[in-house]
Amino acid sequence: MSHKNKRRPDYAEKYPDTNISDEVLQYLKKADRKMEYLEHDIKRDRYARGKDGKLIRDENGRPVKLPEREISLDKLISEDWEFSSGQPSPEDEVIAGLEIAKLYHCLDLLSENERALIQALFFDDLKEREYSLESGIAQKTINDRKHRILGKLKKFLQK
Repeated sequence: MSHKNKRRPDYAEKYPDTNISDEVLQYLKKADRKMEYLEHDIKRDRYARGKDGKLIRDENGRPVKLPEREISLDKLISEDWEFSSGQPSPEDEVIAGLEIAKLYHCLDLLSENERALIQALFFDDLKEREYSLESGIAQKTINDRKHRILGKLKKFLQK
């Protein structure tokens, strides 16, 4: 097997009997690069320098370190960093999907009038006043019904 980098093998050569699409090969290469990136501190121990190129020192005579812009996964784990990901985890996505499916099931348990009210207020973004004018029902009545229906849905969801 010949490849340029032992860390990033040529998957087409590694698995010759399989039909791997170009998209999958590109994804594998990106995943390998990402793992390599996470395993090493790419920019490490950078120091502040003046216009003349000389190191800037603090009051104790030590070079002033610049903050690290990139950090390895090992360092994150060893220093117990806390950070939040901008993306939900696969588990969170599955749980959200199950909750949404349960909510739609519970909505199906409501009467037609109850569903129409919830549809208008929460899915069609109508205000109670707008729904009142559209349906001819007093706004206070709509508000009372909304709270009663939401209580009903809460009970359904807790089962």
